[in-house]
Amino acid sequence: MANFASLKNILFDMGGVIIDLNVNATMEAFYNMGFPPDLLNYPENFNTDIFYKYETGVISTEEFRNSIRKETGLDFKDVVFDAAWRAMLLNIPKERIDLIKKLAAKYKLYILSNTSELHTPIFENLFQKNGGISMKELFEQCFYSNEMGTHKPDDSSFRYVLEHADIAAEETLFLDDNIHNIKAAQAVGFNAIHISKHQGLEDLGFDL
Repeated sequence: MANFASLKNILFDMGGVIIDLNVNATMEAFYNMGFPPDLLNYPENFNTDIFYKYETGVISTEEFRNSIRKETGLDFKDVVFDAAWRAMLLNIPKERIDLIKKLAAKYKLYILSNTSELHTPIFENLFQKNGGISMKELFEQCFYSNEMGTHKPDDSSFRYVLEHADIAAEETLFLDDNIHNIKAAQAVGFNAIHISKHQGLEDLGFDL
Protein backbone atom coordinates (compact mmCIF):
# COMPACT_ATOMS: atom_id res chain seq x y z
CA MET A 1 0.00 0.00 0.00
CA ALA A 2 1.30 3.44 -0.89
CA ASN A 3 2.05 6.08 1.69
CA PHE A 4 -0.65 8.55 0.69
CA ALA A 5 0.95 11.32 2.76
CA SER A 6 3.97 11.41 0.43
CA LEU A 7 1.94 11.55 -2.77
CA LYS A 8 1.40 14.57 -4.98
CA ASN A 9 0.01 12.87 -8.09
CA ILE A 10 -2.26 10.00 -9.08
CA LEU A 11 -1.88 8.33 -12.48
CA PHE A 12 -4.98 6.37 -13.49
CA ASP A 13 -5.44 3.63 -16.01
CA MET A 14 -8.78 4.11 -17.75
CA GLY A 15 -10.32 0.71 -18.50
CA GLY A 16 -11.00 -1.37 -15.43
CA VAL A 17 -10.17 1.50 -13.08
CA ILE A 18 -12.37 4.44 -14.11
CA ILE A 19 -14.62 2.85 -16.70
CA ASP A 20 -16.01 -0.63 -16.12
CA LEU A 21 -14.64 -2.98 -18.74
CA ASN A 22 -15.67 -6.31 -20.25
CA VAL A 23 -13.15 -7.34 -22.91
CA ASN A 24 -15.02 -10.62 -23.36
CA ALA A 25 -17.97 -8.67 -24.78
CA THR A 26 -15.76 -7.55 -27.66
CA MET A 27 -14.26 -11.00 -28.09
CA GLU A 28 -17.76 -12.53 -28.16
CA ALA A 29 -18.84 -10.01 -30.79
CA PHE A 30 -15.74 -10.84 -32.85
CA TYR A 31 -16.47 -14.55 -32.47
CA ASN A 32 -20.03 -14.00 -33.69
CA MET A 33 -18.66 -12.10 -36.69
CA GLY A 34 -16.59 -15.17 -37.59
CA PHE A 35 -13.11 -14.14 -36.42
CA PRO A 36 -10.46 -16.91 -36.36
CA PRO A 37 -9.03 -18.03 -32.97
CA ASP A 38 -5.74 -16.12 -33.31
CA LEU A 39 -7.66 -12.83 -33.29
CA LEU A 40 -9.67 -13.71 -30.17
CA ASN A 41 -6.85 -13.35 -27.66
CA TYR A 42 -6.77 -9.57 -27.18
CA PRO A 43 -5.20 -8.18 -25.06
CA GLU A 44 -3.36 -10.97 -23.23
CA ASN A 45 -1.79 -12.87 -26.12
CA PHE A 46 -0.83 -10.99 -29.26
CA ASN A 47 -0.67 -13.62 -32.00
CA THR A 48 -1.02 -10.69 -34.37
CA ASP A 49 0.43 -7.21 -34.01
CA ILE A 50 -2.61 -5.49 -35.55
CA PHE A 51 -4.09 -4.52 -32.18
CA TYR A 52 -0.70 -3.28 -30.95
CA LYS A 53 -0.12 -1.21 -34.07
CA TYR A 54 -3.55 0.38 -33.72
CA GLU A 55 -3.20 1.15 -30.02
CA THR A 56 0.21 2.75 -30.57
CA GLY A 57 -0.96 4.89 -33.48
CA VAL A 58 1.14 3.12 -36.11
CA ILE A 59 -1.96 2.49 -38.22
CA SER A 60 -5.12 4.58 -38.59
CA THR A 61 -8.64 3.44 -37.80
CA GLU A 62 -9.28 2.79 -41.50
CA GLU A 63 -6.07 0.78 -41.78
CA PHE A 64 -7.02 -1.11 -38.61
CA ARG A 65 -10.37 -2.16 -40.02
CA ASN A 66 -8.86 -3.11 -43.36
CA SER A 67 -6.07 -5.10 -41.69
CA ILE A 68 -8.70 -7.03 -39.74
CA ARG A 69 -10.69 -7.61 -42.94
CA LYS A 70 -7.59 -9.00 -44.64
CA GLU A 71 -6.65 -11.16 -41.64
CA THR A 72 -10.15 -12.60 -41.17
CA GLY A 73 -11.25 -12.73 -44.79
CA LEU A 74 -14.51 -11.07 -43.70
CA ASP A 75 -16.21 -8.19 -45.51
CA PHE A 76 -17.93 -6.45 -42.59
CA LYS A 77 -19.33 -2.92 -42.47
CA ASP A 78 -17.43 -0.28 -40.51
CA VAL A 79 -20.35 0.29 -38.16
CA VAL A 80 -20.56 -3.41 -37.28
CA PHE A 81 -16.87 -3.65 -36.48
CA ASP A 82 -16.85 -0.38 -34.52
CA ALA A 83 -19.74 -1.56 -32.36
CA ALA A 84 -17.92 -4.81 -31.62
CA TRP A 85 -14.64 -3.04 -30.78
CA ARG A 86 -16.47 -0.67 -28.44
CA ALA A 87 -18.58 -3.39 -26.78
CA MET A 88 -15.93 -3.81 -24.06
CA LEU A 89 -16.61 -0.29 -22.74
CA LEU A 90 -19.39 -0.39 -20.15
CA ASN A 91 -20.17 2.37 -17.64
CA ILE A 92 -18.52 4.99 -15.45
CA PRO A 93 -20.54 5.22 -12.20
CA LYS A 94 -21.28 8.76 -11.08
CA GLU A 95 -20.08 7.85 -7.58
CA ARG A 96 -16.64 7.00 -8.97
CA ILE A 97 -16.43 10.33 -10.77
CA ASP A 98 -17.47 12.10 -7.56
CA LEU A 99 -14.57 10.39 -5.77
CA ILE A 100 -12.16 11.46 -8.50
CA LYS A 101 -13.42 15.04 -8.14
CA LYS A 102 -12.54 14.90 -4.44
CA LEU A 103 -9.11 13.50 -5.25
CA ALA A 104 -8.54 16.35 -7.71
CA ALA A 105 -8.80 18.81 -4.82
CA LYS A 106 -5.83 17.15 -3.12
CA TYR A 107 -3.71 15.62 -5.89
CA LYS A 108 -2.74 16.33 -9.47
CA LEU A 109 -4.49 13.70 -11.59
CA TYR A 110 -3.33 12.09 -14.82
CA ILE A 111 -4.51 9.34 -17.17
CA LEU A 112 -2.30 6.69 -18.81
CA SER A 113 -4.37 4.41 -21.02
CA ASN A 114 -3.76 1.82 -23.71
CA THR A 115 -6.52 2.97 -26.02
CA SER A 116 -7.49 3.88 -29.55
CA GLU A 117 -9.25 6.47 -31.66
CA LEU A 118 -12.48 4.43 -31.61
CA HIS A 119 -12.52 4.25 -27.79
CA THR A 120 -11.49 7.68 -26.54
CA PRO A 121 -14.63 9.62 -27.60
CA ILE A 122 -16.83 6.95 -26.01
CA PHE A 123 -15.34 7.12 -22.53
CA GLU A 124 -14.71 10.88 -22.69
CA ASN A 125 -18.36 11.53 -23.57
CA LEU A 126 -19.55 9.05 -20.92
CA PHE A 127 -17.41 10.76 -18.28
CA GLN A 128 -18.87 14.14 -19.24
CA LYS A 129 -22.44 12.79 -19.28
CA ASN A 130 -22.25 11.01 -15.91
CA GLY A 131 -20.00 13.44 -14.09
CA GLY A 132 -21.03 16.81 -15.47
CA ILE A 133 -17.38 17.68 -16.12
CA SER A 134 -14.96 16.88 -18.93
CA MET A 135 -11.90 14.75 -18.36
CA LYS A 136 -9.71 17.58 -19.65
CA GLU A 137 -11.08 19.84 -16.89
CA LEU A 138 -10.43 17.31 -14.14
CA PHE A 139 -7.14 15.72 -15.22
CA GLU A 140 -3.90 17.62 -15.71
CA GLN A 141 -3.07 15.52 -18.78
CA CYS A 142 -4.45 12.44 -20.49
CA PHE A 143 -1.78 10.19 -22.00
CA TYR A 144 -3.24 7.87 -24.63
CA SER A 145 -1.11 5.11 -26.14
CA ASN A 146 -2.24 5.81 -29.71
CA GLU A 147 -1.08 9.43 -29.36
CA MET A 148 2.13 8.64 -27.45
CA GLY A 149 3.30 5.89 -29.77
CA THR A 150 4.07 3.62 -26.83
CA HIS A 151 2.05 1.08 -24.89
CA LYS A 152 1.94 -0.27 -21.33
CA PRO A 153 3.71 -2.27 -19.96
CA ASP A 154 6.65 -0.89 -21.99
CA ASP A 155 8.67 1.24 -19.59
CA SER A 156 8.89 3.91 -22.30
CA SER A 157 5.21 4.71 -21.69
CA PHE A 158 5.85 5.45 -18.02
CA ARG A 159 8.97 7.47 -18.77
CA TYR A 160 6.98 9.43 -21.36
CA VAL A 161 4.52 10.45 -18.63
CA LEU A 162 7.28 11.45 -16.20
CA GLU A 163 8.96 13.59 -18.85
CA HIS A 164 5.89 15.27 -20.32
CA ALA A 165 4.02 15.78 -17.04
CA ASP A 166 7.25 16.80 -15.27
CA ILE A 167 6.43 14.72 -12.19
CA ALA A 168 8.47 12.38 -9.99
CA ALA A 169 7.67 8.66 -9.92
CA GLU A 170 8.17 8.42 -6.15
CA GLU A 171 5.55 11.14 -5.63
CA THR A 172 3.05 9.45 -7.91
CA LEU A 173 0.54 6.66 -7.30
CA PHE A 174 -0.26 4.51 -10.34
CA LEU A 175 -3.55 2.57 -10.46
CA ASP A 176 -4.12 -0.18 -13.03
CA ASP A 177 -6.13 -3.39 -13.36
CA ASN A 178 -3.31 -5.25 -15.16
CA ILE A 179 -0.66 -6.71 -12.86
CA HIS A 180 1.97 -6.60 -15.63
CA ASN A 181 1.48 -2.84 -15.87
CA ILE A 182 1.71 -2.53 -12.09
CA LYS A 183 5.05 -4.36 -12.01
CA ALA A 184 6.38 -2.29 -14.90
CA ALA A 185 5.42 0.95 -13.14
CA GLN A 186 7.05 -0.18 -9.91
CA ALA A 187 10.24 -0.97 -11.80
CA VAL A 188 10.34 2.67 -12.95
CA GLY A 189 9.84 3.88 -9.38
CA PHE A 190 6.10 4.53 -9.11
CA ASN A 191 4.00 3.65 -6.11
CA ALA A 192 1.43 1.29 -7.62
CA ILE A 193 -1.75 -0.48 -6.57
CA HIS A 194 -3.46 -3.24 -8.49
CA ILE A 195 -7.17 -2.55 -9.00
CA SER A 196 -9.25 -5.72 -9.18
CA LYS A 197 -12.71 -7.08 -8.46
CA HIS A 198 -11.53 -7.50 -4.88
CA GLN A 199 -10.18 -3.94 -4.55
CA GLY A 200 -11.72 -1.13 -6.54
CA LEU A 201 -10.90 2.54 -6.56
CA GLU A 202 -13.51 3.10 -3.86
CA ASP A 203 -11.77 0.65 -1.51
CA LEU A 204 -8.36 2.34 -1.30
CA GLY A 205 -9.14 4.45 1.76
CA PHE A 206 -7.94 7.84 0.60
CA ASP A 207 -7.90 10.41 3.43
CA LEU A 208 -10.22 13.02 1.97
